[in-house]
Amino acid sequence: MIPINIPNPEIVDLHYKGICKLFDPAQINTINGWLANYNLNFEKLIKAEPYELRQIKKRIKSGQSARWPQPQMPELIKDTYSRFSKFSINQYCGAQLIRNLKITVCPYCNRTFINNFEKDGKIKRSSQIDHFFPKGMSKYPYLALSFYNLIPSCYSCNHAKGVRIISISPYELKSSDDALRFKVKFPKENGGYNLDNVNLHLEVVESFKKNSDEFGLEDLYDNHNDIAREIWLKGKAYSDSRIKDLLSSFPDLFDSEKEISQIIMGNYLDEEDLGKRPLSKLTRDIARDVGFIK
Repeated sequence: MIPINIPNPEIVDLHYKGICKLFDPAQINTINGWLANYNLNFEKLIKAEPYELRQIKKRIKSGQSARWPQPQMPELIKDTYSRFSKFSINQYCGAQLIRNLKITVCPYCNRTFINNFEKDGKIKRSSQIDHFFPKGMSKYPYLALSFYNLIPSCYSCNHAKGVRIISISPYELKSSDDALRFKVKFPKENGGYNLDNVNLHLEVVESFKKNSDEFGLEDLYDNHNDIAREIWLKGKAYSDSRIKDLLSSFPDLFDSEKEISQIIMGNYLDEEDLGKRPLSKLTRDIARDVGFIK
């Protein structure tokens, strides 16, 4: 998993304003009346940060819809999500949320692009939106439109997670290292290494283990031993001096050593760029371990 960083705090306000347009003003007033039972209002519900969502779901207990005052209000919020999820070009929708977040790769697995495109006046999507806290009526339907409960994801991760609750949200991560680190190991043979037999290993932080298990990350990344081997070999082959030589030899082609390093690895290498290209976390971790980058 990689963090979802908010590129501009204003997108939370844009989300709230866009969601409000999916309701009639009278509906929002009625929802506010229901939320007043829990010392909340609609704006706080939609903008609630991850730690606040955890508090809200304790305050409005799940699985007790029959005991809720005005139980149709959580259902109204949940049902309105279907309009938000249609990925329309004429109203605020999930596609615009993903675009505003500037996310192009699934933050859960960091393996799959989640770009969308327009065709015949409609938005076609390769992305889905996971509800970190499930929106089902027996769960947390009132969180169906809350900004920090909406996680852009790929089809595989969304369906692997299903309605289960995992331990850490991408919005809660400060660094990808707070979740896991990739390591490459080669068996030793005859005093050296068997470079044809690489073992890609995930060092998972204990608090993230539930996430890793739900998404099957270890099994998924078992398929990338060949890529891990290539990253390791390139990291060994290209020394600092070689990169400096390339920069001095082709000053019209390259702007910096950083750019050359990124081209060699075929991926982004900075923490803040991990959401731009698949397998960037894997690439960064191995490049660091082999000493290619700091």
